Amino acid sequence: MRVFATLCFLVSIASTTQANPRPFIATYSANIDLLIDVPATATRTLNRTDSDTWQFESHASAIFAKQTERSELHLTETGWSPVRYRYDRTLLGRARSISIEFDKNAQRVTTIAKGEPWVQPWEAGVQDRLSYQLQLRNDLANQKESLDYRIADGGQIKHYRFKRLGEEQLTTQAGTFTCERLQLERQGQQHTTLLWMAKSLDYLTVRLIRIDADGKEHILNLKSLEFLD
Repeated sequence: MRVFATLCFLVSIASTTQANPRPFIATYSANIDLLIDVPATATRTLNRTDSDTWQFESHASAIFAKQTERSELHLTETGWSPVRYRYDRTLLGRARSISIEFDKNAQRVTTIAKGEPWVQPWEAGVQDRLSYQLQLRNDLANQKESLDYRIADGGQIKHYRFKRLGEEQLTTQAGTFTCERLQLERQGQQHTTLLWMAKSLDYLTVRLIRIDADGKEHILNLKSLEFLD
């Protein structure tokens, strides 16, 4: 079910890293498909938990549904590196959870869903479903040409590639911004995902539109942003 698929792309390998990532909390409005369109809210929060560990969290909620994702990660000389990832969703009273451990020392990535583990080899640069969004922001800030990411998801590696579509002025409830417009390209995808990422906000996502195969649009817009430093 695609209830929160759109929200997973909010705002996110070798390159120089962002020297001083700014902790923040961003709030979004959205419409999602629960058989009928319903309003939803989403927040994204980035915090530093100690000298070398960060926590990136996403929370989304709508009628009868809520979802939380959390990534614990490090910022290294080559980019963001996840340590563990957690996904929790409740929909119409039914719960689902997934956890992923990234063990560089043991050279393995372990995914646990429904009590069952899947183990796969650890790869340099591999991301989780949240951490890649921070890496994407970092790569845009450093004008990296290739925006191509390997995501550990469901016991396999999935490839996300972003195509640049140029700059565009965009206005949301949070203000007017000059944005880099991107299109997500994934093998076998049956919908179109477009993102607008604001240069003045360290390439935070300010709008996302997903267009289904039948032409139906699901839109997410930035409402407010607070930097926590």
